[in-house]
Parts: sequence; structure tokens; C-alpha cells
Amino acid sequence: MRASEENAGAARQAIVEAAAAGEASKTLHRLVDSVGTLVDGIDAMTAPVEQSVTAFAGVEAELKHLVETVGSAQAMLGTAKARSDSILDISEDSMRFVAESGVETPDTPIIDLVKHKAAEIGAAFERAVASGQIGMAQLFDDAYRPVAGSDPAQVMTGFVPLTDRVLPPIQEPVLAFDRRIVFCAAVDRNGFLPTHNLKYNQPQGADPVWNAANCRNRRMFNDRTGLGAGRNTHPFLLQTYRRDMGGGVFALMKDCSAPIFVRGRHWGGLRIAFEV
Repeated sequence: MRASEENAGAARQAIVEAAAAGEASKTLHRLVDSVGTLVDGIDAMTAPVEQSVTAFAGVEAELKHLVETVGSAQAMLGTAKARSDSILDISEDSMRFVAESGVETPDTPIIDLVKHKAAEIGAAFERAVASGQIGMAQLFDDAYRPVAGSDPAQVMTGFVPLTDRVLPPIQEPVLAFDRRIVFCAAVDRNGFLPTHNLKYNQPQGADPVWNAANCRNRRMFNDRTGLGAGRNTHPFLLQTYRRDMGGGVFALMKDCSAPIFVRGRHWGGLRIAFEV
């Protein structure tokens, strides 16, 4: 009797387990169907992705070619610039040779003037050192400190207070010497212009374009012309250049400069720019 009851219980359990297995089987079939659908979806997405990858590879190749082309153009421009600089060097040497040979040209009076004024500035700096107004280290300070908020960027050095006192009485009268003269300003050997003519010595405002034309003091002019004037140690240097006035405006100028020496040490140069 007891055995029959156990057999019946086992049968009932088998039926329950069979039903559960059947349900699990149905669930498994549904899962397999879902996986199949997902695989189909992935396959469908693969084609456009592969197309995109192919297209991107094409774009990447074009960009690489563009970069190579730009690089080649930059190299050619660099070569052209080097050649044009060489031509300018030859031209400037020729102009200096003509001037030093004693031949009078329309530029001769300005050349003589810039040499005289550069020597005057050197003497004024030497007097300032001798009187203790400034030391040689401070006079040759090249730790340029940015002026906060300036646009175009301005900088300060330890000798600016001295140049603000000493340079205007020497530089300003030069503007009346010849109607062609646009400015007269000293730069140090790195092209830093501490104290400009009063008309270009305005406080900066909110407009960078206006500032570029009217606030030219405390500025680094370390382009070819500015560095040429600041680093030249010949009796004078005569250059031709385009002066950037800001806002896309340029003026064709000549730049005549002479070196400034203080106790035998090269401080920079005095520039006189005039219209061609």
C-alpha cells in the first residue's frame, strides 16, 4: 500500500516536472527566436557600418593628401621667403654702400639725422647710469612682463620709466624734420619699443583695431624690420617694409635706423620710418 502511494507521488511529481520542462522548452524556443532576430538585425546594421568605414577610409586618404600638399606648399613658401629675404639683404647692403660712398640721395639727410639722434640717446642713457638713475642690468632688462588685458599685447621692463622720461625730448622733434617722417622711436635689441611718439602713445581702449594703430608703445616689433633695426651694429640700416596699421591696413614705408650703444654695449637702435 505504502509502495503504491510512493509510486503515485512519483508519478504526480513527474507530471509537474514534465510540465515545467515543457514551459522551459517553450521559453528556450522563444529565446532562440529572439537571438535569431537580433543576429538578423546586427547583420542588417553591418552593411552600412562597413560602407561608412570604407567611406571614412576614403576621406582619411584625402585628408592625408591635403596635409601633404599643405606641407609641400609651406616648404615652398619657406624657400620663397628665404630667397626674398636674401634679395632684401642684398638690396639693403647696396643702399648702405651707396650712402657710405658719399653719394647724396633723397634719404641722406634722414640717415645723418638717425645716426646723430641714436648717439644722443646713447649719451642720455650713459648719463642716467652715471647719475645712478638706473643700473646697467636694469637698462638691459629683457624679462618682458605682460600688461594684463592689453590687446594687442603690451609688455613692461625695468627701463620703461627711464625711456618715458628721456626719449620724448629726443624723438618728438624728429617728426618736424621732414614731412615724409611718420615716426621716430627707439627699440631694444629684441624689437621691444618702450616709448613711442606721443601720437602713438595713447592708452589702450576696448577696440583692438584702434589700439593697433594708436597704442604702439610697450609693444614687441620683432618682425624682420624691427629685429633688423634693433640688432644692426653697422652705422645705419635702411629697410623697406609694409607697416601693419591694424584692420588689414598696410602702409609702404622706409625704415632708417642706427645702433644705440651704452658704455660700448649694444642696447638697440633708433628707427625713423618715412613714406616712400
